Amino acid sequence: MARNVDLDKLHPVVREKVQALITQLDTENIPLRLFEGYRFPKRQHQLYSKGRTTPGKRVTKADAWSSYHQYGMACDFVLYIDGKWSWQTRGKYAKYWKRYQEIGIEVGLKPLSWELPHLQLHNLNLASLRNGDYPDGGDESWSENLRSEIENWTKTPTPPPPPLIFERPPLDDDDIDQQVQEEEPIIKAGTASNKYRVTARSGLRMRAGPSTGFDIISSLAPLQIVSVIGESGDWLQVDLESDGLADGYCHSGFLKQIT
Repeated sequence: MARNVDLDKLHPVVREKVQALITQLDTENIPLRLFEGYRFPKRQHQLYSKGRTTPGKRVTKADAWSSYHQYGMACDFVLYIDGKWSWQTRGKYAKYWKRYQEIGIEVGLKPLSWELPHLQLHNLNLASLRNGDYPDGGDESWSENLRSEIENWTKTPTPPPPPLIFERPPLDDDDIDQQVQEEEPIIKAGTASNKYRVTARSGLRMRAGPSTGFDIISSLAPLQIVSVIGESGDWLQVDLESDGLADGYCHSGFLKQIT
């Protein structure tokens, strides 16, 4: 499985620090680039299997869910020179690795003496992560990715999934009342009993099915009014046009019924 460099899959606290690291490396013209951020458990297991159950030299002591990468809490940077990746650490390149780790510490990431490319979030331990004790400040993109990987992993025990976390808390009743009065939205069809309003400040993702494992097919705007025509656990089946046809599913935590 290929490595991943999508910063959205990292925990927001780590994401911010990695972005600061990238900016400073560019400012100082240090030729290290992000080689891998989030690492899928399947890839971690493949790396762990090398030299054990598959041919090759052993490259890691950590199986799936035993690496900070699986939780979006770590990153690996590698030299990128003349269009090629290089793990050379001696001679004229030593200064780059030294400064890279110094910057990592400055932005709040912890280096490892035995694995130069690796940086991880400070004050964490794997036992806590395996127990589902995740750092505060998670957002939807990090949470949904981690939940999906945990729910779909069957080879070894997995940690508890993080809660469905959205980028910002829901609008409170005063916010909703004030904005509704200002905008004077009109309910065009259907009865009030099946009408719901989006209360997520940054909008609400609509999916093809009732879980985070389904594709995102649209995003609803804050305060948008939708009809609800079905329910599946914590998910509501929504009708955007009030024509009785289902358009997708949204999490019920950020839809408030209009009374």
